[in-house]
Amino acid sequence: MKYLRHIVSVFLLSAIVSGCALLPESGNAPVQLQLMPLLQESRRNVVEGIDTPVLVIERPQSTAALNGRAIWFQSGLNQLSPFRDHIWSESLPQQIEHLSIDYLSGRLSQVSVHMDRPGIDSDYRLRIHLHQWHLDQTSQRLLVVIHADLLRADGQRVVSWQWQHSEALMEVSAPGLAAAGQVWLQKWLDQVADGLQEYL
Repeated sequence: MKYLRHIVSVFLLSAIVSGCALLPESGNAPVQLQLMPLLQESRRNVVEGIDTPVLVIERPQSTAALNGRAIWFQSGLNQLSPFRDHIWSESLPQQIEHLSIDYLSGRLSQVSVHMDRPGIDSDYRLRIHLHQWHLDQTSQRLLVVIHADLLRADGQRVVSWQWQHSEALMEVSAPGLAAAGQVWLQKWLDQVADGLQEYL
């Protein structure tokens, strides 16, 4: 009987501890996760004319780790590890580029927003640097550090912004990180749109 009680106690203790730790990764093939299109006001049509400023969103620059499809968590002091059973469907810079163009096209009035590609002449360019985007096990939050510059066509900087924020996770896991990233990206692009409206 004492042995049974001991086993139950160990099981309960391990369940409590695991509630504060990373959920185990044990699948065979990685599950692909992605950020979804963001909520926005009803899309308006930009009437492009001679006075319509053109804004190009460049592909975000990032660290080598974030430029791949791995999803990262902080496994120790100054140590990041990738989730084994989950990966992004495409890299974060690609996802942020596509979602930013779609969202800012709907939010900015009288501005024509485009992807950076040959043949597009722009009045302004938004250059984004993604420095951190990972799950911190200690705080159980998504940590993000991102920088953005608004540049004129000649490369002259108009304004710079720096964000260093965290977002709570409903679940300490790769899907929990993706869900928190969805919430954070919505807040961030709201701030970006508000900031751009002052200069465009």
